[in-house]
Amino acid sequence: MEMRLVKKITLIFCITLIGIGLADTTKAEVTEGNWIVRSGYTFLVPQLSNESLIEIEKYSMPTLSFSYLVTDNLAIEFLAGIPTSIDVNDRSMGTSSKLATFTPIAPNATLQYYFKPKDARFRPYIGAGLLYSSFHKEKAYGILEGASFRIDKSLDHLYQMGFDYEVNEKISLNLDVRKLKTSSSALATDLDRTIMGNNAPPQMRFAMDMQPITVSLNVAWVFDRPERANQRRLKNKEVLEAMKQRREKLKLEKRGL
Repeated sequence: MEMRLVKKITLIFCITLIGIGLADTTKAEVTEGNWIVRSGYTFLVPQLSNESLIEIEKYSMPTLSFSYLVTDNLAIEFLAGIPTSIDVNDRSMGTSSKLATFTPIAPNATLQYYFKPKDARFRPYIGAGLLYSSFHKEKAYGILEGASFRIDKSLDHLYQMGFDYEVNEKISLNLDVRKLKTSSSALATDLDRTIMGNNAPPQMRFAMDMQPITVSLNVAWVFDRPERANQRRLKNKEVLEAMKQRREKLKLEKRGL
């Protein structure tokens, strides 16, 4: 997915939020003890230095996250995505050729701070956390075909910013942007099995040094604690009952006239 397309999708998403905001004035409180579940699509754009001898293709995947509000403004979030295969290309010769493929699993946890009052429809937030990256189904191609190829696991930091925009009391639209860093490196061994034959070095190590940016477009659902949800239902029931009694009283008063 090209970065220009990601920008266009993000722009359309923001315009949609503005339209919803003009059409709906419902407000809801997101408070301590609430769960926020976000589901959507994440676009990842790798960021590699110009000196890097490899390039990693852009990709996207469905993601799911859970946030628990410790206070009205502070939350802990856990995010994971459905793994997808990614191509690594060799650009050392001035052209891009497929060097390897792998499937990453990179769950991450963040500590988030929400700005604005708890009943605001537009709630921006920032966050910082940790990203654990592991890599699976590694396979070498091209000049490395036949070699053993693996990518090291890593634990790195990440930064986050985004916002929720409420559609109604339970549903919000979300835009989330993260700056990641992966310190993993790739190692190729058994190079004598490749086309290099006996002239091959014992091993080759490739520094990934990738600092990708992710853009996520999500739908978010707010869930209350069970006991609080029960209290709200009872309160709503009491309000409805009081309104019903009031109507009955008005009917009796009209009949008396």
